[in-house]
Amino acid sequence: MLRILLIALLAAPGAMAAEAPAAERLLTLAPRGADPGTQCTADATWCVQLGEPAGDSSPPPVLRPGSQARAARAPDDTFAIWPALVTLRDGGFLAGVEVRSSTGYSGGGGSATELQLFHLSSRGEADAKPVLTVPIAGSLMIRACFSERDMRRRRGACHDEYGFSATLTLAPGGTAARPGLVYATKAWAYPRGASRMQDSNEMPPLRQADLVRRRDTTCSFTRRMVFSAAAGEYRPDRPLPDCSDYTVP
Repeated sequence: MLRILLIALLAAPGAMAAEAPAAERLLTLAPRGADPGTQCTADATWCVQLGEPAGDSSPPPVLRPGSQARAARAPDDTFAIWPALVTLRDGGFLAGVEVRSSTGYSGGGGSATELQLFHLSSRGEADAKPVLTVPIAGSLMIRACFSERDMRRRRGACHDEYGFSATLTLAPGGTAARPGLVYATKAWAYPRGASRMQDSNEMPPLRQADLVRRRDTTCSFTRRMVFSAAAGEYRPDRPLPDCSDYTVP
């Protein structure tokens, strides 16, 4: 886990803080100029950076005035800035780190991305742990042809493919402490009938009609995430299904 540096970019040099947000909003972040390690809102009022890890436990997110902003290291293949920022009514924020993992197999491979969302107070003090951790992306390709016979049976579709994507947006209402969030996902498999729980060579030969992406209705869902003050984290309004076939390489 890496710390997130939330930086107020101010017009007045030496100012210690930007004006606190007056409402809950989800703001889009984009890279700041030639500095790929810093992402800012369109008006350049707020920026998010990834800090350096410190041993096994990472330091919490820190709020800094823009006069102290420095070029940040570029995100690597494991950690990246979630390209959004939520402003809260109490002057705090929700900012996130995308944690990526990948693996390779013979003739294939897979990757997955998990979002860790942190709360930052108006004073720049962060919670010790994420308030929400959810998968937001997954992509897998698994070899399914090992001979010319397999190629014929598979009609040339020699890989089983799996895809997963998710978005996190603001929901109307919520609690006094935190806004509600909407977690929406999409999952698909190719070709029709592909399953990580079944050997593709044991399945019947593919038909031309099977060479399509099949939407997984179980893992394509929408949940409202509600903040539990007692637990100190967001929880879904209904249990989440097991979608590890798409989110675990």
